[in-house]
Amino acid sequence: MRLSQIKGLVKESAKGFEWELFLLRRRNLKISTENGNFEKITTAEDYALAIRLLKDQKMGFAYTTCVEPSAVKNLVQQLKEITENLKPDGGNLFQNTLQETKAKAPFDREGADLTVDEKIEMVTTFERNLMKLHPYIVGTRETSLSETLYGVEFSNSFGVEFSYEGSIYWLITSVLAQSPKGDRTVNWGYKASPYLRGLKWNDLARELVQKAVDTLDPQPLESKAMPVIFHRSAFAQLLEEFAPLFSGESAVKGKTPLLGRENSEIATEGFTLIDDGTLEGGISTHPYDDEGVPQRRTVLVENGIFKGFYHSLSTAVKMGCQPTGNGFRASVASPPAADISNLYLQPGEADFKELLRMEEEVLVVYELMGLHTADSVSGDFSLGVSGAIYRRGRRVSAVRGVTVAGNFLNLIKDISDLYSLHPMQLTPLERLGEKSARNIIRSIEASKNVPFPRVL
Repeated sequence: MRLSQIKGLVKESAKGFEWELFLLRRRNLKISTENGNFEKITTAEDYALAIRLLKDQKMGFAYTTCVEPSAVKNLVQQLKEITENLKPDGGNLFQNTLQETKAKAPFDREGADLTVDEKIEMVTTFERNLMKLHPYIVGTRETSLSETLYGVEFSNSFGVEFSYEGSIYWLITSVLAQSPKGDRTVNWGYKASPYLRGLKWNDLARELVQKAVDTLDPQPLESKAMPVIFHRSAFAQLLEEFAPLFSGESAVKGKTPLLGRENSEIATEGFTLIDDGTLEGGISTHPYDDEGVPQRRTVLVENGIFKGFYHSLSTAVKMGCQPTGNGFRASVASPPAADISNLYLQPGEADFKELLRMEEEVLVVYELMGLHTADSVSGDFSLGVSGAIYRRGRRVSAVRGVTVAGNFLNLIKDISDLYSLHPMQLTPLERLGEKSARNIIRSIEASKNVPFPRVL
């Protein structure tokens, strides 16, 4: 059923209430390969409708995957009764005007038009080339290419109405490495892009091979304080875990130490953290957020100075400021809340090799384990890491099973330099494709418990 038809039903059934409709159509394709050989294809299509009703500052929410007229009418009737019995909240409101936006959701027509066989060939070729990059690489685990094509339609009783289409591609893979001494390791990685050919296949292959080879033949490491270089993929994981420190949701609840510290120094000079919902080619770039607010570029930290939080409509009104276009649904089954779009750290000028030579001895962190134990309220963390020790720019040994402990806010005060790779964006919400990066990493951690012979 079209949104216009659903809108007519809701108008009739929800008299006396303001209403909001969010309709999502999604088509998924997943290709799995292993060691350069095709394994399987999975496909899925889904269609879901989320409804919010508002009356006297009381807001009710419901969703359904059945949009038959009788089902929609029954859902609205039940939601009216629920809404009447809720407590009023001054943060309950809808966007009441359709504002101009310049951002467009990227849609890869070329990628969508490629045949399944062509996509399979891309993945199997990627794996075969990856295994040729170094003699220590002995195979791959499952590599998966996921394609999500989606369409969003939005309408509310204030006349805010829009629609857009988008695409997201994921490449998730691993390499199995074995040294001449017999040590073995498994390293995982992923890329995400709205464009199939924008996945940076070769970059992922080179990064994974470097991580795999660098972390072979680990040596014991005594407890000591030493400089640490976080590989960009590891620091992106850390950023996602501690993104709630910059959230309006955390500020409203008093669960961030940054509350009241706007325009004060919280990080080293040169540390600039940006959430940009208009980023060209961004995986979470859309014209509007899930409440109908135009997405925008929000600088959270500029040269070490905390500039403010990212906000939904609700958190903005409660904090007495403007929404930043960050009202997103974690899935269609949940109402909008303040969340990140394209969050990234502004790159510096040094290259990775220059950073390795800045200190006599450094620990390069490639992978973090135990992120679920980090405290996103205080910023404290104690994480298992794997990586390598470099002295004067040259690798001397691998490390595994060591612990790096600290506080995120203290960490960003003590960054000596940032290297000049392209910004690594964090991953989009589950409703638009794969799991979040946080959940992917946790799945990877769990998979490492599988004995290596079974992996081979």
